[in-house]
Amino acid sequence: MKNKGVLILASLFILSLVGISFYGGPVTYVFFILVLLIPVISYVYILCVIFSLKIYQRTDGRDMISGSPSDFYITLQNEGLFSFSSLRIIFYSSFSEVSQIDDGTVYELPPHTSVLKRTKLLCRYRGEYNVGVEKIVVGDLFGIFSVTYRIPEPLSVIVSPAIVHLTDIGGRDLIIDSDRDDPRKNNEPDIPLRDYVDGDDPRFINWKATSLMQKLMVRENHGEEKSGVIIIMDPGRYSRDIAEYLPAENKVIELLLALSLYFMENNIPVDVLFDNGEPEKLMIRNAGDYETLYADMKEFHFREDGSPYSLCTKEGAETGLGGYRMMILICQQDPDSVSEYVQMFRQDEVPMRIYLVNKDRVETSEAEDRSGRVELILVGTDPISEVAI
Repeated sequence: MKNKGVLILASLFILSLVGISFYGGPVTYVFFILVLLIPVISYVYILCVIFSLKIYQRTDGRDMISGSPSDFYITLQNEGLFSFSSLRIIFYSSFSEVSQIDDGTVYELPPHTSVLKRTKLLCRYRGEYNVGVEKIVVGDLFGIFSVTYRIPEPLSVIVSPAIVHLTDIGGRDLIIDSDRDDPRKNNEPDIPLRDYVDGDDPRFINWKATSLMQKLMVRENHGEEKSGVIIIMDPGRYSRDIAEYLPAENKVIELLLALSLYFMENNIPVDVLFDNGEPEKLMIRNAGDYETLYADMKEFHFREDGSPYSLCTKEGAETGLGGYRMMILICQQDPDSVSEYVQMFRQDEVPMRIYLVNKDRVETSEAEDRSGRVELILVGTDPISEVAI
């Protein structure tokens, strides 16, 4: 439509020049002036629309959860003295999605009127970023010219990480089955379950079995509790482009929360090591510990000077990292030398699993043997916690 209008205007301009050149007279000059005034009138009109248009947008709350749709409201209001003939909305689409509103929809607003749109907004990643309306396309009265401008006050939201159960993450079988099948990793036989009775330690409740049996089930405790698992989170930021680092950091935290939740629900002691300026280790034994971890991950800031190897080195020098049944490393960059991590845990012969968040791995995860007791699982950056809106 716009291209067609420009061609028509150009044809009229050429026609007016031909008339002036070969015929002259007041009519041809008036026609020529009117053709020249069309672009001027168009852009003056567009400027008036831009200054008269008010955009209001809000969500039910500034704090949102990734993968969970929230109510979203947009109001376009004409505060001018003339009608708006052509308005289009362009939304931020890299990190969020607005449903039920098409970017191609054209709105017309008479003077002193408004239009309210109520829809759903889904944020894909944890973090703070702009959502909703990004740009407005304003068309002129004649349907020839348009101007696209970025709104001066975008809507910024803080998105909390999603809590995803391990059954939704690639590599589940590796975590649940490998320790049972591999004699090097199976340092304790399976513990039988029984009904819960008054006086049992709540820490030994098996929540997965409880859900299946519809009654409280506990593990029978024979002997000493085996050493648990340590999860080490990569604290580094490896790009200055938000489109690069935001999806990877979201997946790192999503994995950390999912793995911690799995071990906690199965009564396996798990420690989480991360760098919040200084190495910080959280022991996750119950729901209260997990809530503390979740709160820390909501506020966690990745840093350009952070790395998992320096974190392991600092913590190993201060308190040691031995005594665990398994080490899990969640990182964004392929470790330069897996042997360095193996050497760090050589004394305990601890099995290692490295989750490598890789933007090129979109749908599935793979495992490959990097050494005698080190497994690498490739994980894509696409969020797995999205639901349909």
